[in-house]
Amino acid sequence: MIEKIKNIEIGTGVGAIKFGMLKADVLSVLGMPTAKEVEKDFETGDAVETWDYDNCGIAFSFDEEENWKLETITINSSYFELNGVGLVGKGIQEVQDFIEKNELGEMEFEDYSTPENPNHELIDVDEANMFFWFTNEILQEIQLGVKWDEDDNALWPTR
Repeated sequence: MIEKIKNIEIGTGVGAIKFGMLKADVLSVLGMPTAKEVEKDFETGDAVETWDYDNCGIAFSFDEEENWKLETITINSSYFELNGVGLVGKGIQEVQDFIEKNELGEMEFEDYSTPENPNHELIDVDEANMFFWFTNEILQEIQLGVKWDEDDNALWPTR
């Protein structure tokens, strides 16, 4: 089943899993997740349900505001590849070079370090709607989402 979702496709999803899919669609490809969590936004009251597939190193988030469609994918395993390269576990300079070489977009750097979690940094590539999270300059996690138009409408991929 995991071989069906190896390739990261910016703005589209990972392999057979596409942004805009419903929970039933993801179930039909991957089966039951190892964990489910629902979080409510205190400002809007909308909920996001995240399904973790810990055995695969991937999670999928479905947004109530978007009629429970798949909106965000979180990857924390080098198994998943972007343009043929598994990036998780690589150093910050190597990831920066990859982003530039593959013309993913302009990089914005942010420091999210805290006393509990020192050396926690983010590279935000807005054009690709991707976040690259680093701890001690090693990529730990990639978050990617559906792309949005200038009026904040989701650009759901066609299947």
